[in-house]
Amino acid sequence: MGSRDRRLDELARIEFVGSLGEALSAYATALAKVAARWDTELGLASTDARRAMVSMKGHWLGLDTAARRVRARRVARRLRRAQTLVASVGKQARLLPREYQRQFLTSMEAGKAAISSRDGKGGGW
Repeated sequence: MGSRDRRLDELARIEFVGSLGEALSAYATALAKVAARWDTELGLASTDARRAMVSMKGHWLGLDTAARRVRARRVARRLRRAQTLVASVGKQARLLPREYQRQFLTSMEAGKAAISSRDGKGGGW
């Protein structure tokens, strides 16, 4: 992986100026990409770490092979839980632009319609 893959500043570089919808969309896309990279990395790490802990030679810290397997499984489980969490972050990031549109843009359109009906153009009051 290149040095670009080791930084998370691609999220910080997105400025929330101009069109907020476009900025949120860019942020959500960047966040989903970061989450996908972390998801992959944590999946690989859980497998590699477990394999490395189980394959230790000798009685490491007085643990026999069965105890090492159990403890390695527990450590790997934590990494898989982190992987699940990151996958959820990616999913929520993809939903962010749609939620913004639903919460703000549709209510803005409704507000504009209400204003136009009150000022006599829409046949309201």
